[in-house]
Amino acid sequence: SSGINAEYGEINEVQGSEMDVLKITDPRDSVSVFVDNYYVGKIYRNDPEPQLQIRHDFNKLSLLVENMGRVNYGPKLHDYKGIISDVYLDGEKISGDNKWEMWCLPLNNTDKAAFVKSTILPGPGSLFRGTFKVYGPPADTWIKLTMFSKGSIWVNNHNIGRYWTSVGPQKHLYVPGVWLREGDNEVIVFEVERIPEKREFLGVEFVDVPNVGKCHY
Repeated sequence: SSGINAEYGEINEVQGSEMDVLKITDPRDSVSVFVDNYYVGKIYRNDPEPQLQIRHDFNKLSLLVENMGRVNYGPKLHDYKGIISDVYLDGEKISGDNKWEMWCLPLNNTDKAAFVKSTILPGPGSLFRGTFKVYGPPADTWIKLTMFSKGSIWVNNHNIGRYWTSVGPQKHLYVPGVWLREGDNEVIVFEVERIPEKREFLGVEFVDVPNVGKCHY
């Protein structure tokens, strides 16, 4: 796995102390919150109260902002992305000053990530790498991510797509056979929401039946 401090989103960092409530009035769209590099929760644009309780004695606050797509109709057609509002810590405005550092997190070169074996299961905001074998000529398949919650996945450096297993509706992602090869293959998962606890084996499953969920009209 390869841990990160959190083209997928952006990271903002600010130093702080003695704060206990983080509030982002208009997040676009999903903000993963890390306190001293540990994932503590998420603030989502549809939350009734876009705020999160965090411990007051932190040294570093990191925000991973994810663009989840744009509305293409109606009054919200101009759907700007990022943190486009003020940010508050315990009622104190911290946005709009020089405390912030911001940069993009490119995910078009995951093959260059420095992966290391770890006996400790990393938390959300980590890249996971695994290998699998294909016996015989490759064929089309679907990848099932039961052990993961929300993120993106690559197979042999091909971006398969984003997954959100807790919401759906799509549960399996399509993997073309032409992107596989006989013998060793590689899979990389970027998980931003939840890692199963107390699990000796962490992996994905390739299946021959798609599950795209139910459509409701």
